Amino acid sequence: KLTGTIEYRPLYNLRELTHFDISGNQLSGEVEALIAPSVKYADFSNNGFTSMRRFEKYKVRSLQTLRYCDVSNNVIQQNATDILEIIAPNIEQFIASNNNISGSLPASLNNLPKLRQFIMASNALCGCGDLPDFTQSFATLQELDVSNQTEGFTGPIPEKLWRSLSLKILNLADNRLTGTIPSLVGNLDELEVFDLSNNLINSSLPSELGLLGGG
Repeated sequence: KLTGTIEYRPLYNLRELTHFDISGNQLSGEVEALIAPSVKYADFSNNGFTSMRRFEKYKVRSLQTLRYCDVSNNVIQQNATDILEIIAPNIEQFIASNNNISGSLPASLNNLPKLRQFIMASNALCGCGDLPDFTQSFATLQELDVSNQTEGFTGPIPEKLWRSLSLKILNLADNRLTGTIPSLVGNLDELEVFDLSNNLINSSLPSELGLLGGG
């Protein structure tokens, strides 16, 4: 297995590189998702990386091309806002589960019209602010998983999230969310997995939940 750190500067000269996968090694140091000007797919999962560089605006081309980024199963210890305040605008899948990423999620996540999968389960995210409502990804967001946070999100689930009609997986388990489950949940026709266990939800299940899947 590969060990040590990565020297990224020479890699940025690989102008035709679109797919970069170094998962399942023993690498450490810093993740640089914008690895090359044409990169679309970047997988750094299952290593020992401890931090992740911000998505820099000056890397204009790679910021536009990146579609998939997986940094799950590392030991990244940073604030979520520091990592995601600037994010690739055309990102479709962002996976960062099983790290130690802390703080609240930034509002920049509401402006991702192509986002299909957002997974940050098993981190230290907290209720320093509301959950993003993913406003611009209503038509595309299929999986949202921010479950199992050591600190936990607080407050109600954003009402707009119940209007994400493409959702197939919604996992908000093991947080400190409050409020109720609205009748709008019946509009999520594509929903296959619905997990709000171990929260502080104070309501009975609405009858509209039985409408899911044509039930």
